[in-house]
Amino acid sequence: MKTKLSSTLWKSGIVFYCLLFCAVPAKPTQADEESKTILRIMCYNIRHGRGMDDVVHLERTANVIKEWKPDLVAVQEVDKNTQRTNRTDQAKLLAEMLGMHHVFGKAIDYQGGEYGLAVLSRFPILEHQMVLLPPEIQQEQRGVQIVRIAIPDSQDPDAKGKVIRFANTHLSHSSQEERTAQFAKIDEILSEGNEPVILAGDFNARPANELVVQLLKNWRDTADLEADKSVAPNRPERRIDYIFLRAKDSFKVRESRTINDTMTSDHMPILSVISF
Repeated sequence: MKTKLSSTLWKSGIVFYCLLFCAVPAKPTQADEESKTILRIMCYNIRHGRGMDDVVHLERTANVIKEWKPDLVAVQEVDKNTQRTNRTDQAKLLAEMLGMHHVFGKAIDYQGGEYGLAVLSRFPILEHQMVLLPPEIQQEQRGVQIVRIAIPDSQDPDAKGKVIRFANTHLSHSSQEERTAQFAKIDEILSEGNEPVILAGDFNARPANELVVQLLKNWRDTADLEADKSVAPNRPERRIDYIFLRAKDSFKVRESRTINDTMTSDHMPILSVISF
């Protein structure tokens, strides 16, 4: 009788043990990690391909981008059919050299052509728009380029994938008042909707600037200042280029850095690797 009771209790213990530990969620496996969507985001003010040697060399610009294998690139100061860059369509040429999709957004007419922003994408672009920013009168018209992109599922490339909005901007260089009005409009547009939002660009404002301080109420800076990986060496307080994530979206920053190229443009490109 004692043996049967012990056997029964032993079996009951095994059942309880199994029920207890089966109810505990398993730790994420490598497969779980791989199923996350990972994006490599670059932001680059290319100065219409003009390097610090005063030579316009767009292939050099493309090579800098290519080395870091970005999925999405926000590009500022892009020429299209202007006299100074030999009537070339720079966004189209960069896309061809990199094997990426592209859209150009005109901010102003310039030297018989156009000047503005470009988005390069490894994935097809579903929709795009160029929104001109306030105020009505400003030294140079500024804008924000907004594209919708379907990011394929890493486990099922044929599925529709996750749709995100990727925004690219270049704010006023001359006026804090203009920058403030311009970002207020961007924030208004991008705060709506459930699709995750990434905002990149040349904000012409240092991290201590009141505009950036206010901006961080609704946005997250991908820069990892504590690790000093995502800023120009020895001068983190001087950066003006950013990649922001909308705070309410479930992005995770895996890596962020400034690419230490001081020749190809008067800006160094920045890169962030994120997952969601």
